[in-house]
Amino acid sequence: MHQPVTPETVVPADETPVARCPYCERPFRSQRAHDLHVGEDHADRCTDAEAEAYDAAWDDETDELFGFHMKVFVAIGVLHTVIVLAYMVVFGGGVA
Repeated sequence: MHQPVTPETVVPADETPVARCPYCERPFRSQRAHDLHVGEDHADRCTDAEAEAYDAAWDDETDELFGFHMKVFVAIGVLHTVIVLAYMVVFGGGVA
């Protein structure tokens, strides 16, 4: 199992954290980041409700990552097509 990394965090004076970890007091700007942290770094101590929140946050994160990968895949495909077509126009005109 991985060792949790505890980065030093400083909350600016004009900000209030959305959530704090009940186990290590680390502040978070979003509830999803909090849920992912608790489920990954404190899985052995988290409650059933926290485990369910982790699962939901993990599903959301996975869906967003899949969407991002699809956008990158399409962008690379479009870029490849444009490069091939440009090559054909510039260098392919002399063949008779």
